[in-house]
Amino acid sequence: MLPKLYSTVGFVFRSTLVTQTLSTKRLPIFGQACYIPTANIVYNRHSTNDENRKRSNKFDFLTAFSVGTLSAFFTFRKRDEDSEERKNEKPDVAEGGQRIIHLSEVKKHKSVADGGIWVIFQGKVYDVTNFVEKHPGGDKILLAAGSDVAPYWRLYAFHHEKHVIDILREYYIGDLPESEANLTEQEERSGPYANDPERHPALVTISKEPRNAETPAVLIPDYPITPNELFFVRNHLPVPDIDVNKYRLEIKSSTLMDAKGKPLELSLKLDDLKKNYPIQCIVSTVVCAGNRRSQMAKEDRMRAETSRGKPFIRGLGWQHAALSTAEWTGVRLVDVLVRHLLPESQWTNYMALLEAAQRAKVHHVQFEGADFDEVVGGAYGSSLPIAWALDPRMDILLAFEMNGQPIPRDHGFPVRVVIPGSIGARQVKWLTKITLSNEENQSYYQQSDYKLGYVSGESENPDYKHIPAIFDYPVQSAICTPQDGQSLENEGSIAVRGYAFSGGGRGILSVRVSADGGKTWHDAVLSPVSPPAGVDPDDLPPGDLALAHRTHRQWAWTLWEAVIPISADAKEVELICCARDSSNNVQPERCEASLNVRGLVTNSWHRVRVHLLDPSGK
Repeated sequence: MLPKLYSTVGFVFRSTLVTQTLSTKRLPIFGQACYIPTANIVYNRHSTNDENRKRSNKFDFLTAFSVGTLSAFFTFRKRDEDSEERKNEKPDVAEGGQRIIHLSEVKKHKSVADGGIWVIFQGKVYDVTNFVEKHPGGDKILLAAGSDVAPYWRLYAFHHEKHVIDILREYYIGDLPESEANLTEQEERSGPYANDPERHPALVTISKEPRNAETPAVLIPDYPITPNELFFVRNHLPVPDIDVNKYRLEIKSSTLMDAKGKPLELSLKLDDLKKNYPIQCIVSTVVCAGNRRSQMAKEDRMRAETSRGKPFIRGLGWQHAALSTAEWTGVRLVDVLVRHLLPESQWTNYMALLEAAQRAKVHHVQFEGADFDEVVGGAYGSSLPIAWALDPRMDILLAFEMNGQPIPRDHGFPVRVVIPGSIGARQVKWLTKITLSNEENQSYYQQSDYKLGYVSGESENPDYKHIPAIFDYPVQSAICTPQDGQSLENEGSIAVRGYAFSGGGRGILSVRVSADGGKTWHDAVLSPVSPPAGVDPDDLPPGDLALAHRTHRQWAWTLWEAVIPISADAKEVELICCARDSSNNVQPERCEASLNVRGLVTNSWHRVRVHLLDPSGK
């Protein structure tokens, strides 16, 4: 039985709890079944049904906030009077009397300090400052501040309904010039990155060339499955532009003989993968090994100041959203190999396949991508131990679809390897070659990167050749809302939402949240996105993704939420979360003992500091 997305995610809006269930549709593929999500909150390709279109404005209001949509602010009927500053402005005026506002001016208005928060829709400019200041959830509009809301609205289902457009008009302040109204802003790219794909503006850019960007953390709890356009981006090099008609996946071994007694040598088209092997679907979270590096770097700087030394951590400044979850469709590596290395009667005898590889002295499976690094001299590559690579329970997939669509270029089109539970660095994109060998891939990224190199004595240059590569990701949890530094009204409690994940197929048994430095803890409500691979949800007790089923092949993250009480006179609070996985691994309080040169696999307690205002706004 293939995986079924199964999630009941509660979303808190003040004291109201709105619950949405992720429904599924079962589609027969290759005599089996893939479970495809059908809830509006998952994919842009799902439209609102008739019943939803007829729902009341009140339900619109709650639903909009429950999924954190950017269109939520348009359901507020009240608009405050224009500020004195705006009244005193002398803007350009068109013949019809409307104010003309240039795109360059809109870009300057991204916060209250900038003179207001402005957004664009269909060539018109709107000031949404008062919404952000006065309404819960309004801070999410800042994702589109100073730009066009259209790319954000494409993520949601009901932004073009008439009553939403009518309310939007109340916030109108002017028009873009005709010469700019239809202007599509293009990313400034040059040189080897000129042909990179367009990215969604909501992504939080960490580096431009190569592009590396996080999913907006505030949106993670709203999407059990991350939409393709919001999936975090991790690139080391320019994005390859592969002609699918010329694409070939080479699979080779110089020592392993095929069923005809010749050395294994395959050249597969994309259509070969789709037509000749059993199709599988898995729901799996991909996480960068550098996720939360910025927190480890902060502790490293504190250490350096105390010891009068210098910080040594280097790498991109990832926050806590360098991870995303997708439903991947493809064929298992083991199913491809068994059909070419064993007779048909043995196609399910995976142990015989492993034994054949071991007899041929094959110890590793190497993966190589189309992205070539001229500096280090070679294509991006990774390796897996043969016993792992050929274990059908590890669900290693040669994936060609992501959330029901061809994999986007940024994420490996036309084929990438998905290694559930492993760090993203091992899951090679733009896959062009698989080699069964007696040695690891010799790529820089396998041999000298993504390893835990610790500083020893005076040396800051670990001998990476003698350090094993990172595979599984450790237990992790993080707070997505509220955000660090956010100001909230003190209403006696705070609704906290976030994610938890552990590699190696380990499920999450608990997430606990504290508001007093860890003296007292509150259990969060857990919402696993899918059951473990191979578990039929129909076999589980009603409404149960029981703890007993979270011990293996749990490849996807768990979303969670908790309402934490706080004292009425509190002016500031630090929220902390800590997860425990099915092997009873627990996040450490701090990461001093695991400081490493590359700042990898940071998983200490996640901390968010929130400023509290009394109901009068003070």
